[in-house]
Amino acid sequence: MSDHTVAPTKPASQATQIRLLTVRMLLKVMREPAVTIPNLAISVFFLFTYNGAFGSSDVTLIPGVGGNYLNFILPVTVLFSSISGGAAGLTLVADLETGYFRRQLSMPLSRSAIVLAAILLGAIQVLVQATLILSLGLLMGADPAAGVGGALALLGFALLWGMGFAGYSVATGLKTGNAQAAQAATFIFFPLMFLAPVFLPMEQLAGWIQAIAKVNPTTYMLEAMRSVMIQGWVASSLIKGLAAGGIFAAITLTAAVRVARSKTSRA
Repeated sequence: MSDHTVAPTKPASQATQIRLLTVRMLLKVMREPAVTIPNLAISVFFLFTYNGAFGSSDVTLIPGVGGNYLNFILPVTVLFSSISGGAAGLTLVADLETGYFRRQLSMPLSRSAIVLAAILLGAIQVLVQATLILSLGLLMGADPAAGVGGALALLGFALLWGMGFAGYSVATGLKTGNAQAAQAATFIFFPLMFLAPVFLPMEQLAGWIQAIAKVNPTTYMLEAMRSVMIQGWVASSLIKGLAAGGIFAAITLTAAVRVARSKTSRA
């Protein structure tokens, strides 16, 4: 009788693991729409409210706004929708609280795949919500000065900003292991949205708000997004926006990786 040796099963590639884990998380989010709908609803509310309040005014009298206030306010609501990237950390926290995260660590899964899948989930949520808000704005009458390319650039900036929130959410979520704490940590960034030239150009803000806005990375993201909506392709604004969003994303994603390594090494 010959001996038959069963070869060990080869683990799936990291790309396959990320894909399968992301699909699982997406299905989980779709079953719990109450987690994502509020952020989308608030973005839509802001778009209708502020366009309704100022859209009919003679905004040509306000320097830097242009002739269409919708072009000025749409980047605010698109950027606000990118905060949905913070749901990435909440998904991981839910797995921690149910014990599923620990079970994943006992499986032949790459530790980085688990974290990258959560961040990819955040990216998908950002793109979906930002695309919906942008589409609504275009239907309402927004007309990007940079054309279709400008609209795509708007989504790109939203994705970059959303990745920053995804990394921050994952880092705080894994660090605290508590959904409420992770969600509260994300809300800390809300004041940054309103300590920036949100409703008026920088020059029209009060002195103390101007001082804060000049060191607020949100300002440079907004100005980059507004440049493609109002002026076209303005290299200086785009470079500043990419730098602000890139640095924010790099810091938070690096923090997420470090926290994840620490968490998985102790689990």
